[in-house]
Parts: sequence; C-alpha cells; structure tokens
Amino acid sequence: MVALLKALSVALFAAILFTVVILGINLISYVKNDTEVIVSHADVRVGQPTIIKIPHFNKYDRIYLILSATTPVYNITVRPTGILTPLSFDVEGVEADLFYPILLTKNFFFIANAGGSAELVLFMQPKVPYAIKELEGKTVYKVFRHNEDDKEYLGVYVRAVAFSQSGFTQTVLVYPLNVVFQPDFQVEGELRLLEGKIAYVNLVVATENALYAFNVAPFTLKNGTRIKFNVNAATKELFGRTGAFLGQKGLFIGLSIGLHEKQLEFNEIPYAVLGIGNITILNMGEKLIIEPQTFYEYDMNYRLYIFHKFQPTLEHGLLVSALVSQVLAFSYVSIKLWRDSKRAWQDN
Repeated sequence: MVALLKALSVALFAAILFTVVILGINLISYVKNDTEVIVSHADVRVGQPTIIKIPHFNKYDRIYLILSATTPVYNITVRPTGILTPLSFDVEGVEADLFYPILLTKNFFFIANAGGSAELVLFMQPKVPYAIKELEGKTVYKVFRHNEDDKEYLGVYVRAVAFSQSGFTQTVLVYPLNVVFQPDFQVEGELRLLEGKIAYVNLVVATENALYAFNVAPFTLKNGTRIKFNVNAATKELFGRTGAFLGQKGLFIGLSIGLHEKQLEFNEIPYAVLGIGNITILNMGEKLIIEPQTFYEYDMNYRLYIFHKFQPTLEHGLLVSALVSQVLAFSYVSIKLWRDSKRAWQDN
C-alpha cells in the first residue's frame, strides 16, 4: 500500500509540475506578446481622408496612435462606428512636458468596445516645420499657405475655445534645437497680423533648465502690420534678464501666440490669423533658416501600439482547475502516506 501511495504521489507531483510549466509558458507568451507595435507610413493629400488600418484586437484592448506634431489633424474618426472609444490624453499644456520629446508628437488613445479590426480615418492639415501645441487654455488652429507681396508665409489661424483662469490662451509653434547657446546667438524673423486680435506674440527660448520669453509683437498690433524682430543675448527678457540662457543646452525655440478674453467686444470671436515668414537662427557662427513651408501632399510616418488586455481563456480555466485538483489530490495522498508510514513505524 505504501509503495502504491509513493508511486501515486510521484505521478501527481509530476503532473503538478507539468501543469505549472504549461501555465507559465502561457503567461510568459502573453507578457512577450501583450503589445503589438506597427511602424508604418501613409500618403497624405490634404482634403482627402487618410486611412490607418488597425489589425485584429480584442475587447478592452488599448490602441495608441502617435503622429509627428508637425502633421496637424483636422479630425479623426473610427470605422466601424462605436468599435473604439477615444480616451483623453491630457498631457498638452502641462509645463513639465515642455522638456520631453512628447512635445513633438500628437497622441491618440482608444479602448476597444468589441473584438475585431478597424480603420482610423484622419483628415490632415498641411505639414509645417513646427509642432503646434496648446500651453494655456484651449484653442483650435489651422495652418495654410499664405502669399503676399511675392513672399510666402506660414498662415496660422488660432481660435480660443476656453480661456484659462488668467483669461489667456497660449498656442506655441515649436522648433526643436540641439545646441549650446553661445554669445553670438540671435533669432531674426518676420510676422504679420492678418486678422483678429492678439494679446502678444512671444519668442520662447527653452533650455534644459528654464524657459525664456521675449515679446516680439504687442497687443496693439494692427491688422496688416508687418513686424520684423531680432532677439539676441543682449535682448531683455520679460522678467528683465539678459543672456541668462547662454552656456545652457537649447531644446527648442517657439513662437507663442496669446489671446486674451478682456480684449474682446460683446459676442466677438476670439481669434487671430498670423503670417509667419522666415525665421533665421544664428549660433556659434552657424546659420539655420526655418522656411515657412506648407506641404499639402506628404508622406506621414506613424507608430501604432495595440496593448492587449489579458483575458483568461477556456484553456486557462481548465489548466487552473486541473492544477487545483492535482494539488488537492497530492495533499491527500501525502497525508495518507505520512499516516501509513507513521503507523508502520509505530507497529515496528
């Protein structure tokens, strides 16, 4: 009897190990494959839909689309309707995000309401040299090509949707840099107020440690007025500092467009339309010219993540049930074997 119990306990122990290994392989396989990453591109023609196909996903999976922020989106919808629900991704406007690469991306999150496949339908705006971000309040914007006096400008339409508690909205055109600011640093540029009212246009210089803002267009700017500006190490910043950024690593420069609710008459639409000309950056004897180019046809790179949510299958249920049964049986046999061995030892 004892020999039989020993053989049975060994068999049960082997079965337990086998079941644990199968469960472990299943879980490790899920961990290794819980995220599907698709890196691809799409041809964009402004005015026509751009389609991004999402392959098979399961209910409750998360879908994450990342675009370059230099490729603005008019709107994005899902086909078939209702299979994905958009989730908020409220990182824009957070001051800390100014110092991370997320500033240069546009992000969209979705959760799957059912299993299947889907298409994201995007209506894109022209591609521009700048990432455009909201830093204060809520705005909508459009970009377009504007020609005037045989010059090409980047047209930017900004409309306030919701003002911040301070009464402002702030939308910034960001151009990334990777330089150490030297004493010869300067930024020259040209802009025009085409329509509407601004509170200000500031040139923003961002380093790893701080932001520095220089006013280049005041609220008194009249429609049609052309502004040429030059900001350098001797220019006084809004907080009265001069050259405080010298020797620091530069992350980006930006043109910050501010709107203010107190400037508006009753029922007046809070908006401004600006034309941005060439921006020339000089640093350490090297010159960089940011031309106001707008592309209505372009190749758009994107990165699509599918985060699969773990969902137990029938196989998992059977394996867990088998494991529980095997452990109970092994425990029973072990206790029986221990008692019989103890009784046999006492009899001897």
